[in-house]
Amino acid sequence: MKPIVCALLLLIAQSALADSGTVIRNSDLREKPFSDSRSIATLSSNSKIEIQKNQGAWMQVKTPQGQVGWIKLLNVRTQSGTRNNGLSTLGNVIKTGSSGQTVTTGVKGLSAEQIQTAEPNMAEVNKMESYSSSNAEASRLARQAQLSPKKVAPLSNSNTSVNTPNTGRRP
Repeated sequence: MKPIVCALLLLIAQSALADSGTVIRNSDLREKPFSDSRSIATLSSNSKIEIQKNQGAWMQVKTPQGQVGWIKLLNVRTQSGTRNNGLSTLGNVIKTGSSGQTVTTGVKGLSAEQIQTAEPNMAEVNKMESYSSSNAEASRLARQAQLSPKKVAPLSNSNTSVNTPNTGRRP
């Protein structure tokens, strides 16, 4: 009797780990979970996918053709949200602590684990740094636009009035 119970629990655990879903609108399958990441394929509406993991607002999925990539969470309907049989419900309870019967919209927040394992998006950092300008380049562009230098008083503390001279003391 014990081997049968163990085999049943193993089957339930496997079904809980591999969730499937359906793409609900034409979507890019991206190399990384970023909007500006390279698109490696286009998934058409109603495509079946295997969900491997979630990261923020993205899901890592595997297509029936074996392609693995990232798709926005809101573009996927999970199988557990549409099917209601006892085995999948039990799998959802084991996997998430929920029966899977509640349907919500929106993007969920980050878990403590996701925050601890978060890494900077260096592509975005590099992109932002590409917008920087040197003093020489800024001066050249100002001359080109016929701008002239003006003396500007330093910003004061937000607690002081605009008309109050900056004496270094709080009012």
